[in-house]
Amino acid sequence: MRIKKFLGNNIKEATEQMKHDLGSEAIVLHTRRVPKTNLLKSLGKDQFEITGAIDDATEFSESEQSVPNSTYTRRNVKQSYDAVMKTSIRQQEPQDEQSNALEGLQQMTRSFERSSDRSAEPAAESRSKSLREASDIVQLKAEVEDMKNILQQLTHQLKFKHFGELPDVLKEAYLNLLQQDVEEKFAVTLTNDVLKKITHDQTVNRATIEQMIVQSISSDFPAAQTEKISKKSKVIVLVGPTGVGKTTTIAKMAAIDKLANGKSVGLISCDTYRIGAIEQLKTFAVIADIPMQVVYRAADLAAAVKKFQRYDVIYIDTVGRSQKAKKDLTELKKIVQAAKADEVHLVLSAQTNYATLRDITEKFSSLDPTHLIFSKMDEAVNFGPLYNIIQKTRIPVSFFATGQVVPDDISVSDGMTFAKMLYQGTPANA
Repeated sequence: MRIKKFLGNNIKEATEQMKHDLGSEAIVLHTRRVPKTNLLKSLGKDQFEITGAIDDATEFSESEQSVPNSTYTRRNVKQSYDAVMKTSIRQQEPQDEQSNALEGLQQMTRSFERSSDRSAEPAAESRSKSLREASDIVQLKAEVEDMKNILQQLTHQLKFKHFGELPDVLKEAYLNLLQQDVEEKFAVTLTNDVLKKITHDQTVNRATIEQMIVQSISSDFPAAQTEKISKKSKVIVLVGPTGVGKTTTIAKMAAIDKLANGKSVGLISCDTYRIGAIEQLKTFAVIADIPMQVVYRAADLAAAVKKFQRYDVIYIDTVGRSQKAKKDLTELKKIVQAAKADEVHLVLSAQTNYATLRDITEKFSSLDPTHLIFSKMDEAVNFGPLYNIIQKTRIPVSFFATGQVVPDDISVSDGMTFAKMLYQGTPANA
């Protein structure tokens, strides 16, 4: 076997040199980035070194014949690697193709592992075979391990395909955002924002990077604006899917407005479908000394709102509806329109995955929500999906709900609080 090292401005160039020198059957054993020399610094270029190898023609032919049951020969490994290389070096191709390349690398790694295990079986079953055959199998396994290492390197490079050189601590921050289920394009934007702000004189340590990431998240958080009490009553309607905690949340909001903000409050419940919903709200209304009325039809809602017109705030609780039930959403829209709502707060559970959150907000958009409320924040594993939906909808967030206690387990939304929860992966009260 002949082994030789090659230098190039990129992996493709070095690989082409290897093929020209050793032949098209050569394989790559190892790759590494060569540290910049003074001359290279002035030119502003990196170089890459690959270690290539090729067997003598006779050896290669005999080796292929001696392992007839092996799924992957050296030729198969080399051809698979070439296919991966062609995909990884096309830096300007669309993002979905690069994602497919990353998935392909992972699948290939698993295939190599299985083929490596299968190639070892004949040697284990027949110890009487020649030492030459056993040696070839061992060598093939070593080549498979080398390929796995190379694929891992390429996978790592694809993860950072959106960046040039990044400080290690910023790489860690980027990977942490992905681990918190922040969508890749948003994680890239946040990382690039921080990268642009780093100066040459600034100390790039973990604390500094984390502080800058958190600040970047916070500054782009669309918190709801606090409004003064208007001369007319403000009508606030809460809507959302089933089981997100609308009734408990509306009780908390009403209690805060009356007890903390000194406002006069009226309650209307349209949730006549769920067993115990009206009784739950009635019990709260009696304890908090807040007048309440139950409405069974959208046509009767206008009269109920008029009855409470002397109050500062009127809260309207609605029945939870699945985003997939178009007819129910149409009925819910009639309630919102009949109420002539000033604010429509869409309540979303922090436990919900991003795909479902996206579906909910798209379907409930027919109700024209003006605010988002995140409930069950204390039960969420991470907050990346919430950040994703904020970036997608750009709807202001009004409240965070963190438990069942009325009115303690709710707080006005705050960008810095949310940013810390997102990056650390824990709720503020944990």
